[in-house]
Amino acid sequence: MEKTKLFRKNDIILVLVLLSLAAAGLFVFHLTHMGEGRKVRVTVDGVLFGEYDLGTNEAGDGDSFPAFDAIAGGQGTLEMNGVSDSQSTGQTDMTGKNTGNTDNLSGKEKIQRIEIPGKVGKCILIISGGKADMESADCPNQICVHHSAISHTGETIVCLPNRVVIEVIK
Repeated sequence: MEKTKLFRKNDIILVLVLLSLAAAGLFVFHLTHMGEGRKVRVTVDGVLFGEYDLGTNEAGDGDSFPAFDAIAGGQGTLEMNGVSDSQSTGQTDMTGKNTGNTDNLSGKEKIQRIEIPGKVGKCILIISGGKADMESADCPNQICVHHSAISHTGETIVCLPNRVVIEVIK
């Protein structure tokens, strides 16, 4: 009776080639998608709420998001270093973007506190030191609050009951 080999030479070569291709694909994906993020995109129920800069801790590129106005009814607010938009020298639009002067805060690290209205209640997002973190949320399980701060491209924090998604983008 002849012994049959469990693996033949060609089988081993095929497995090694497939593993090499998978490792190369993961390496390329990591290089192209996992850099330090520059902005945080906030969406509520699939509608863009705002984009906020992680580097300078100032709100995004000046875009207005009127589609969200109809859904949220103008309930989003922004605070920087504990100074709310109504107390600051400037105004804040619906996206939470501080459109005024924040020179009175220049001596401190700028911290953005963004109130995001969701389906169940509100979520509070903190942007500080190049990272975004969910400070609090009016949801029963608090998974989004216990999630670690995000700063790399592609990382997300999701509050399912409020339908809020925070995603780091380039």
